Amino acid sequence: MGVYGGLGPMTNAVLWVEVVIFAIFVGLRLYTRKCLLNAVGIDDYLVVLALIVHILYTVFVTIGTYYGLGQLYATVGDPDTYFTAVKYELFSQVAGLAVIGIGKAAVGVFLLRIVRNKIQIGFIWACIVITAIITTFACITVIVQCVPVQKTWDPRTPGYCWLDFSRVGYTVGSWFVGADFSFAILPWFVVWDLNMKQKEKITVACGLSLGVFAGICGIVRTVALSGLNASEYIYDTVPMLIWSATESCVTIMCSSIPVLRPLYIRVRYGKDGKSGSSGNTPYKLPLYGSGRKYGKLSISGPEHSTLNSDGSPYQKTVISYNTKNTSDETIMRSTGGIARTDEISVSYEQYGKQG
Repeated sequence: MGVYGGLGPMTNAVLWVEVVIFAIFVGLRLYTRKCLLNAVGIDDYLVVLALIVHILYTVFVTIGTYYGLGQLYATVGDPDTYFTAVKYELFSQVAGLAVIGIGKAAVGVFLLRIVRNKIQIGFIWACIVITAIITTFACITVIVQCVPVQKTWDPRTPGYCWLDFSRVGYTVGSWFVGADFSFAILPWFVVWDLNMKQKEKITVACGLSLGVFAGICGIVRTVALSGLNASEYIYDTVPMLIWSATESCVTIMCSSIPVLRPLYIRVRYGKDGKSGSSGNTPYKLPLYGSGRKYGKLSISGPEHSTLNSDGSPYQKTVISYNTKNTSDETIMRSTGGIARTDEISVSYEQYGKQG
């Protein structure tokens, strides 16, 4: 028999509102990348996967509230119903951990689009790999922390528990927070080396560092893990469930806002994106990571087979157009509209009189 009430309705309302917000940002992100930039990447696919898993997370929590999640044991009354609620909450925790991990991976892959320093690339990949390992381990152990598995949610089942999952939770939560702040700080090192005005550097770096808010949510969620060891499990873990969903939602929002700048330009200035007298827009520039091949184009002045009128040697100007420089192109027109800069080097070759 279902029991619905207590903190259940509030929990469902918050989680489903966040699902809608999550879906809106994912939809706008895909529209911008596909329709405006024509450059959908791996990070976009990860964001879509995160949305799917996030919906699954919310569904598990919703089912749990039907069996009493968000209420005290005395209120639920029936032990079978109570432990069924615990079971669905544990399933939701698996999905919740997965969506947070996928979200961090999406942010990391997004940063790989703009980073060129090998050390920074290695650091990002290390964070992604460690996040994948830790997330996978946590998702498995949250269910198999007891033998048999059923004992994990129903203590009446004969068997034993070999792991205190709260310790795993604190470890994973701390790592997620560390990854958030690391990914939020890294863009400052990337942007600060570019040939831009300081005000523009600060603006772009701040836009790429919004993940700090996800880190703050992660801190609150980690603190809320104390409910894992509470006597009223399905009641005291409600804050953890809400902040888990919030952290996931904020992660995707913060990583998508820089990507949506071309859409903002389109909406504000129209299809042509003309602003003021320049008539230039970030999303008209070549996109980094769109499959465009880099190379060096050499443009030479006209060659002459005769000497100068006075018989002296002439000079030929050779212009080398280098499209592969440290600031490359728009560090992503989709990340903040950083304009591409190209280096042009001029060399002189002196031709003497041929005997």
